[in-house]
This record gives sequence, structure tokens and C-alpha cells, in this order.
Amino acid sequence: MYKKLVWILALILLVLVADRVIFTSTDVKVNFKPEVLRASVNSEIVIDVERVNLLGFKVPFSKVDVQFVIEDGRNLVELTDGEYSGSVKVRSKGVEGEAVIGIYSLKSGVQIRKITIVILPRDVAVN
Repeated sequence: MYKKLVWILALILLVLVADRVIFTSTDVKVNFKPEVLRASVNSEIVIDVERVNLLGFKVPFSKVDVQFVIEDGRNLVELTDGEYSGSVKVRSKGVEGEAVIGIYSLKSGVQIRKITIVILPRDVAVN
């Protein structure tokens, strides 16, 4: 009788710990693909925002509602495809310089991150 109760309580404790460790968001991770933006009209970079749990992995079954805003460098880049979703494409306008993009939460309106994107000349090699 007690053995069965101990197993049930251990299972409940394991489920609660898994909920806290795996399914609870602790941070937001921003990924860039590719990591470099060139001063070419065809150059694009995809910025992806995802929630991260205590183990450093993406939180399963979660969705990030964010808004991307160009705060500085509107003449350098433009946002396409998904300004109000978890990812956005940033396209260069062919001018080199630095652009600042703010990532804001749609639920609270608070700024989550501020990203500086450096637009390199077309012929510069990156190591």
C-alpha cells in the first residue's frame, strides 16, 4: 500500500519538475541566418526569436509574439515577411552602415532586445 503511494507521489513530483524545467520559459534566444548582411540589394538575413527553458533548449509547444521595429538605419534596411511573428527577414537596401532593430513583446509592449546589424561592403571577406 505505502509502496504504491510512494510511486504515485514520485511520479507527481517528476511531472512537476519536468513542467518547471522543460516547459517554462526563462529567456529569449535570437538567431541570425546568415550572420552577415552585405551592402547588396539581394542580401537578406533572417532573425528568429524563440523561448528557451532552463536547459537551454527551445520550449516545446510555445509561440513567441513579438514585433520588430527598425529604430535606427531606416535608409539601410527594410523588414519583410512577418513583422509581427517570431521571425522576420531583413533585406539590405544596398548601402553599408549600421542598423538597429528593436524586438518588442506584443503582449506587454516591453522591449525584449535591441540588435545592431552591421551591413558590410559586398567585397569584404569575413573570417
